Amino acid sequence: MGRKQKKCIATINIGGDTYSIRTSKHAQKRMQERDISEYVIAGNILSLGKNRLLQLQKSGEDFIIIDDITNTSIVAGFKNNRIFIITVIDKCNIFVKSETQVVNL
Repeated sequence: MGRKQKKCIATINIGGDTYSIRTSKHAQKRMQERDISEYVIAGNILSLGKNRLLQLQKSGEDFIIIDDITNTSIVAGFKNNRIFIITVIDKCNIFVKSETQVVNL
């Protein structure tokens, strides 16, 4: 069958529920091209904290994390207990499509 389309880069426990952080094939390619570590991505997700993550999950909208320190932006969304990384961008001054929640670190 070829290689996996999605890769789990971390799991976290929030309120007794386990969540996985997964990257799409597209996001994996962008991470490699733009030299953005999975540790940066997982760290940015974790830095949102329990309440903010649960809020984002409840909204059902995609979200973007903008990190001025590492000059990266991460577009992600929830699917049940999975946080899917849609793409990563190696800058923080970016266009954000409507109905995407913005989270600045």
